[in-house]
Amino acid sequence: MFKSLGENATIHSLAKILYPENISIGAESVVDDFVFMYGAGKGIQIGKFCHITARCIIESGGLLEIGDFSTIAYSGIVMASSDDYKGNCLTGLGKFGEKYRTLYNLDTKIGRHVLVGAGSIILPGVTIGDGCSVGAGSLVTKDLPPWSLCYGSPCRVIEQKKSKEIRLQMEKEFLQEYEKGQKND
Repeated sequence: MFKSLGENATIHSLAKILYPENISIGAESVVDDFVFMYGAGKGIQIGKFCHITARCIIESGGLLEIGDFSTIAYSGIVMASSDDYKGNCLTGLGKFGEKYRTLYNLDTKIGRHVLVGAGSIILPGVTIGDGCSVGAGSLVTKDLPPWSLCYGSPCRVIEQKKSKEIRLQMEKEFLQEYEKGQKND
């Protein structure tokens, strides 16, 4: 059973969810088939009106937050945990235990109105600001500022967006229409 599941949230039947008791999914959000969500540690919080598309991997350890109106496109990977790559331990299996394995659990935050392009990878400990767009195939290794267009490997800011006010006005109008529709149902 999920920690919380918002009204009309949809989790398709072929999504694989581990530790759902640590996962909250907001109203009207959609988790497509073939998504793998691993809610270990501090868990996963997905906002309202979000879309986690097919073949994505969403893995916590540290807290993993995805803000309202955000999308992780096809085959995107978002991580809030990683093995130690410095060679000071065994990697991979939880069976090794803390004596032989070192995990870094780092909070990872994706803001509101964020679009993460297909095949992108978000590493643990990163914060992606509100309204940021991450181009397809990007490797995000550091924080990205709000309302920016970013892409590359490593991902970098290409330009600042000019659409913040337009997007926020559209959100306001949509929510007004949505609430009217909810009252009519």
